[in-house]
Parts: sequence; C-alpha cells; structure tokens
Amino acid sequence: MFDATFWVAISFAIFCLIIIYKKIPQVINNLLDSKINEIKSEIDNAKNLKNESQQLLQKYKTKIEEANIEAGKIINNEKKETEIFIKESENKFEQLIINKKKSLEQKLDQMRIKAVKDIQNISNKIALEAVKKIISNSANDEKMKAVNQKNLDKIFVNLKDSKSS
Repeated sequence: MFDATFWVAISFAIFCLIIIYKKIPQVINNLLDSKINEIKSEIDNAKNLKNESQQLLQKYKTKIEEANIEAGKIINNEKKETEIFIKESENKFEQLIINKKKSLEQKLDQMRIKAVKDIQNISNKIALEAVKKIISNSANDEKMKAVNQKNLDKIFVNLKDSKSS
C-alpha cells in the first residue's frame, strides 16, 4: 500500500516537526550566537591588550628618550666639570712652577750676592796683606809708616763697613 518513499517522506516530516517543536534550530542558533559573542569578546580583549601594550610601549619609549636626554645632560655636565677641573689644575700647576722659579731665582741672587761679598772680602784681605808687606818692606821712615798706617786704618774701616753691609 504505501511504498518506502512515502514512509521516508512521513518520517522526514515528523523529524522536521520534532525539530521545530523542540526548538532545536533556535538552540543551535543560540549556541552559535553565544560562540560568536565569546569570539567577539576574545577579539575585544585582544584589541584592548594590544592597545594597552602599545600605550606601555610608547610610555617606555618616552621614558627611554627622557633617560637618554638626562644621561646626555649628565655627561655634558661632567665633561664641563672635568674641563674646569683640568683648567684649574693647570693654573695651579703653572702658579706652582712660577713660585718655584721665583724662589730659585731669589736663592740664586742671594748666592751671587754672597759670592761677590766673599770675593770682595778675600780680595780686601789679600790687598791688605800685600799693602802690609809692601809697607813693611819699603818704608823705614817714621813718616812713611804713619801715612801708611792711616791708609791701613782707612782700609780696615772700609773692610769693616763692607762686612757689615
């Protein structure tokens, strides 16, 4: 009476009615919607994380630039301070050299003056001795001795004056 196609069509219709009655397409639709919403939320979270990481990256780049600028300032300040220190050291060294040179020149002048005085004293003594010998050998006369004695006294006075100065 009824062939197999009829029964397949009836079972298909019953199956479709059961699916519609049980609201299976709506359940599948809800499942797909929830999955879509879940995926959208994960995408939004990923976008938020990306934005946050870009902001952090920019923030750290700014901090790195600021640190580089600060390091440059510190290096420049230290270079300036080092140059000032070097100049001051050079000036102090030059002043020390000048002072040492002056001191040595003063000592040398003092040594020259002393040497000249010593030479004058020695030459005066030699001249005095020579005059004494000449006077004692050449003069027998009392008048000559008196004149020579006066000259000797003058020489002694001059010698004493030169020693005291």
